[in-house]
Amino acid sequence: MKRIILIISLLPLIFLAAAGLSYGQNEGDRILAIVGNEIILESDLQYQIQLYARQNQLTSINPVVAQQIFQQLLTEKIILAKAEQDSITVRDEEVNKELDYRIKSIVDQVGSEDRIQEIYGMPLVKIKLMLKDDLIKKLKTDKLRRKKFGNPLKVTDKEVREFYQSFKDSIPPVSQEYELSHIYLTRNLTAEEKQAAKDKALKILDSVKSGIDFSELAKRNSDDKGSAVNGGDLGFAKKGIFVKEFEEALFTLNIGEVSNVVETEYGYHIIKLIEKKGEQYRGQHILVAFQKLESSDFETINKLKAIKDSITSSRLTFEDAAKKYSQDPESAVKGGYLGSIAIEKLDSAYIEALKDLPIGGITNPVKSGNDKNYGYELIMLKGKNEPHKVSLDTDFERIRKFAQTYKENKAYDEWIEELKKSVYVDVKF
Repeated sequence: MKRIILIISLLPLIFLAAAGLSYGQNEGDRILAIVGNEIILESDLQYQIQLYARQNQLTSINPVVAQQIFQQLLTEKIILAKAEQDSITVRDEEVNKELDYRIKSIVDQVGSEDRIQEIYGMPLVKIKLMLKDDLIKKLKTDKLRRKKFGNPLKVTDKEVREFYQSFKDSIPPVSQEYELSHIYLTRNLTAEEKQAAKDKALKILDSVKSGIDFSELAKRNSDDKGSAVNGGDLGFAKKGIFVKEFEEALFTLNIGEVSNVVETEYGYHIIKLIEKKGEQYRGQHILVAFQKLESSDFETINKLKAIKDSITSSRLTFEDAAKKYSQDPESAVKGGYLGSIAIEKLDSAYIEALKDLPIGGITNPVKSGNDKNYGYELIMLKGKNEPHKVSLDTDFERIRKFAQTYKENKAYDEWIEELKKSVYVDVKF
């Protein structure tokens, strides 16, 4: 059972492998394994270990965990080799869509695009370029994995009981949980905020037209901090890396020409084409990001307060209000239902809002998200589970999930062993 829980905790590495940057082999960088046409370098393993330590706020990693991380890297390479054998392909549209999603996910984790660029020490466009190759491999392995395990394995009640009897001493106790529903509204940009950013961008554009050096203006004014230090230089890039509006402007410029103000989801850009080599374009830009004014949050907050008033006065049920107003589509179709969430997975704002709330109570609007992408939500407390030891009487469905994971892991291990018969694998440590 300890092994099962460890595998569960390592699952985020599947994502992180696609989020890691591959710099190629450096002198003295030991090869740990050869799998098909791929290699695993010592630097690859160390990178994943560091990511795992950072994610779990650890100062050191147990050798057993390090070995598990290596085995997962090895497994991913084996699946990739099999995907190549089977001529699994992915379309450019799939890759670009997934790349945008991954970047957004990383932004949500670290707080901002500027923070990503600080971590990697390069502009976002270069990060995307370096991520793309790994992401193509990742999508191929995902496609093969779905082909094999597209439908979840069924677990009978008998298997649940047998699993519990075998592993009951290793199943972790249930911590305090809150059963929650919510109604979420995104905090949208106001016309005032957009106009303020546009006015600033137009002033900078006037400075460019008056002859002030573009690079110096970028260093002083651009909100894209990763490229600002290089005078806004984004390096060479092909189509498919930038957002549509940015590309349409960049790829129609002549060398040395500067665009008008271009609006994207990130703000307003002033773009200059520096150089062109075949299908690759090297541009500079100055970004004026949308600055959100706290006073403009009141529109969203007041809308949620009005929704709460409709619920508390019985003009509308919480479930119907969530279906009608919530901008979280996944939970909205379920009447806002989020399920039971362990207290350690809730942020401090949630915990504070729920602290004295009675069962069935609804919070006032609570801010949710990071400084760049956030909204507000009403949270209903539907129930509360106190900490307890897992038992068949009280936690049958919870145990079923553990049993299903165990069964799936076993089937997965057997599949990997079968793949090894047709894939070249040479482990060197």
